[in-house]
Amino acid sequence: MLRSVLLVAPAVVMITATAVLADNKSDCQKGLEMIKAELRKKHPAPVMATLRKALSGAETEVIEEDWPECMDYIKTARAALKQ
Repeated sequence: MLRSVLLVAPAVVMITATAVLADNKSDCQKGLEMIKAELRKKHPAPVMATLRKALSGAETEVIEEDWPECMDYIKTARAALKQ
């Protein structure tokens, strides 16, 4: 009984981790589109600079498939827009 539980537990953790990464990937892609749309609008110069930096960093993380770091750049962009 204990063996079956020990075999199932890692599988559940792996499936859950995969789902979280998939969410981060789609959220990152949506965030990239949001930043691109905001760059087409008029914002103060410091906000535009932050958005450009965030876009560049997020695009790099997409290439590297590092979704959590991509989300950090998206959060930075959103914070700049709230100012």
